[in-house]
Amino acid sequence: MASKTVLERLAAAGAALRPDWPVRSVLTYLTNNHAHRTYRDLAVALAYIATDPTTVTPKRLGEAGPWWRVSPETAASTVPRAGAVRCPEPGHEHEIAANCRSCRAEQIAIADGTSAPTTRDPLVSAERVRQILDAVFDEPPPVDHAEAAAGDSR
Repeated sequence: MASKTVLERLAAAGAALRPDWPVRSVLTYLTNNHAHRTYRDLAVALAYIATDPTTVTPKRLGEAGPWWRVSPETAASTVPRAGAVRCPEPGHEHEIAANCRSCRAEQIAIADGTSAPTTRDPLVSAERVRQILDAVFDEPPPVDHAEAAAGDSR
């Protein structure tokens, strides 16, 4: 997360690159919309859009574009972007393919020789599940309390 000082420096840099952008306006926009980003990612993105002749205002930072490529240093601290390629490994679909923590953990375990990837062992055996289901279905049907309260109307 960018501090107030960092945002002030970035606003000044943006205004230096684009004199038509007032420092206060850039600072207000960065503070309200991008303070959660890292210094490096925000600096790169701001420099990118400020030097692009098609950019009119710093609000272009709010758009998706090549200026938001995630650096390897900050990949773990950012939220996955929409459309990010997910890991194809079963059970890893929640991870981004280029930075899958589960795949890395498995590679480390194999390299260390501590363990190999295993299948997930169930906590309850299939036999025990069958016993539980049989016990549930062997119970008498539940009593219909409304019918019992009505009594015998014959």
